Amino acid sequence: MIMRNLLVATAFLILSFSSTSTHALSVSSRRQWLSQGVSVAATGAALVGNAPHALADTTHKLTNLSNEEFTKILEKDITEKQFLVTGNISRELYDESCSFQDEIDTYGMDQWILGTRRLFNGAGSSLRLASPIQVSSSEATFKFDEDLMFNIPLKPVVHLTGTLYLTRDVATGLITSYKEKWDQGVWEVLKSAKI
Repeated sequence: MIMRNLLVATAFLILSFSSTSTHALSVSSRRQWLSQGVSVAATGAALVGNAPHALADTTHKLTNLSNEEFTKILEKDITEKQFLVTGNISRELYDESCSFQDEIDTYGMDQWILGTRRLFNGAGSSLRLASPIQVSSSEATFKFDEDLMFNIPLKPVVHLTGTLYLTRDVATGLITSYKEKWDQGVWEVLKSAKI
């Protein structure tokens, strides 16, 4: 997640800089752009300094839920908790060794939760279900549509769609793998940033 944060912040600065002619920038706007870059770098440095295991496993696990019970909790995580943009998951549905993978990297659970909370402005972001949730004893999948507001200067917002694949352990019913597959490429998403 740390690398994702730094990559996104760096890419945003590169894209914002490349879309503006440096010759047309006034001294004041150059200073403002550099000041924003320093803020982004400071944010990245602060993220690097935070331990990835800052969240303790304090919840019990909900094992062997029926598909209906599992779906009900997962749907609440999506529609009410907005977990893809807030990091606010129902941890009791996840095996502690669950890996979280997006189009950029793979993370442990605590890394993903903390990184998501720090990277995105939950109040300015939104997550919508774009398909019904499909659940079986071995997996759960759904399509999503989201607007992500970054917690970096200027608060840029990107839009993306994709599918989330959750692998479940058939013995416990817990989620052991989280994989996001975006419909757009990373650079296409970053280029769509609106301020």
